[in-house]
Amino acid sequence: MRHKANISSKVERAVADALWHAGVNRVVAGVSGGADSTALLLALKSAGVDVVAIHCNFHLRGEESMRDQRAVEELCRKCDVALRIVDFDVEGYRGSKKGVSVEMACRELRYERFYEIMEEVSADRIAIAHNSDDNVETLLMNLLRGSGVTGLRAMLPDTGVLVRPLLDISREEIEKYLQEKGEKFVVDSSNLMSDYRRNFLRNEVIPLLERRWKGVRKTISTSIENLRGEESVLKWAEKELLPEGKFLPMQSIFDAPDRFWLIYRFASRYGATRDVALEILDVFEKKGGKQTIVGKSWKSGQGKLIFKMKGLVFEK
Repeated sequence: MRHKANISSKVERAVADALWHAGVNRVVAGVSGGADSTALLLALKSAGVDVVAIHCNFHLRGEESMRDQRAVEELCRKCDVALRIVDFDVEGYRGSKKGVSVEMACRELRYERFYEIMEEVSADRIAIAHNSDDNVETLLMNLLRGSGVTGLRAMLPDTGVLVRPLLDISREEIEKYLQEKGEKFVVDSSNLMSDYRRNFLRNEVIPLLERRWKGVRKTISTSIENLRGEESVLKWAEKELLPEGKFLPMQSIFDAPDRFWLIYRFASRYGATRDVALEILDVFEKKGGKQTIVGKSWKSGQGKLIFKMKGLVFEK
């Protein structure tokens, strides 16, 4: 019994602490009916905040989609939580958005509606039930995309809009918590298939790593914590090295210990991609920052980045 009590207190304390640090009194919470969002809803109620639950029905899995909706309706009745059911036409949305996958379409539709309801009910945050295992998957996905520190530190516990109170809780702990509470949850059958990249990592890659390196989820989670700290230092350095405004002095580029990092941080403020930053660096390095680079420009966002006599400037 002691072990179960510890799991229960750990989960509910994590949620209560996250809400307290974020200053949350009212929250909208995405509830799918799965283990993570079910645990989140129970812990939010335990924390005593005002909760509005949102269930998104994408109607992609036939009767299973309706089963999930009924499960959430029953859960919210038991918990005495206000519930918004939102229906989506995913294929219709994809038809209006060229090249958008089903996965991306669902994400865009879901978050757009979350933001709208957050405004409607004057909530302080949107609560999302991502757990530490999800964050391990996010790090690996971003690693395979070639991300830097910001991508590798994965999801944040609080973005100022989204709060993820379960981000340091594992899926195993969440299921133990629900077992103790005597609460059932539904299983999305699509999560068991490895068609999507995240599912492939979850179902195939990470279990393979676990067989060779026991506790790999925990050690990767520790790396994520370290990378969060590294990113905070980089943000501090960015404020120190990059001036306010739309101008990066030539001398700052000369003096920077990592010229690409500095150029990319500056250029990305105005919509420039990594490739654009690499082109800017290439021109700078080849010309040595001499007057011959004055007038060189690159399209960026709604304007352009251009080298002038004293540095790199963004102009509309």
